Amino acid sequence: MIASRWIAIALLLAGCTAEPEPKKPPVDPLVEMNKVVRENYRASRAVMLARTSPVIIIAFDDATLMREGREPVTASFTPPLVHRYKEIAHIPFGIHVTLAPYAGRPSDTAWRAPLQRLLDHVVAAEAVLGTVGIPEVHMARERRVVADSIAYMRTVLAAGAVDAAGLRAFSRRMAPHVLAEADDASALQIDGLHAIVTRWRAELSAEEWARLHVLVLGPKAPRESNLAMQYFERALGRRESGHRLIYSENIFARDAALTQLGGLVMDRAVARDFFAEEMRMDRDLLSDGARKRLDRVFGPAR
Repeated sequence: MIASRWIAIALLLAGCTAEPEPKKPPVDPLVEMNKVVRENYRASRAVMLARTSPVIIIAFDDATLMREGREPVTASFTPPLVHRYKEIAHIPFGIHVTLAPYAGRPSDTAWRAPLQRLLDHVVAAEAVLGTVGIPEVHMARERRVVADSIAYMRTVLAAGAVDAAGLRAFSRRMAPHVLAEADDASALQIDGLHAIVTRWRAELSAEEWARLHVLVLGPKAPRESNLAMQYFERALGRRESGHRLIYSENIFARDAALTQLGGLVMDRAVARDFFAEEMRMDRDLLSDGARKRLDRVFGPAR
């Protein structure tokens, strides 16, 4: 009996000292409602995307045509020679980015090992320059860029310091050659892209071409005057830039780009029905209100 009494007391005390279960926060009906709106939006976005056809996606060297009910077709519009021209142009760029942080800092020699490593690789590249498929008409330019770059790197290594004026002078000498490399690479890519799009356009009906969407994937820096954007502004018309021709900034995967397109198509349907302005949801819904309030805070923008 005594043991049973002590067990009962222990259980009673344990019950008294146990922490109460935390109370669940009350459900906020507005928050829950908004979750449902978002879920429905995602579902409807997928439906709208499935009905959006055809679509061309430009991802760096490749173009992909997507049509409803058909397998995607991908083709490269970038011949190997484009990369050769870029590689040569990268030599003076590589020298500059290696040395620029140390220009005018004679006591800082952290650049020596990276520059020597770059020099060794450029010397090795010079030895095979005539065997990598560069047309003979451009070989004099390529050899000039490589030779001048090697000479400059050896000069800097011998001096033991990076002179800012000397680095700038070298870069300015190289600039026309770098731009010539870029011109030749651009021409090859434009011709390759034009051949592919011309072939695909012949396969599309006039109605399909009129509703074609083009997504150009890429980072922020080359967005301005991007090669593919320029091409499709000519092919579709400049008025389509930002409408059916979209630069997918900092998006590099096809699925992510398609998700973005689905959102744009969904948002434009909303904008047409609510505001009678198809592109209204392409800008922040708060933008007009923000401008009005800022005009009151700071006065009208000048």
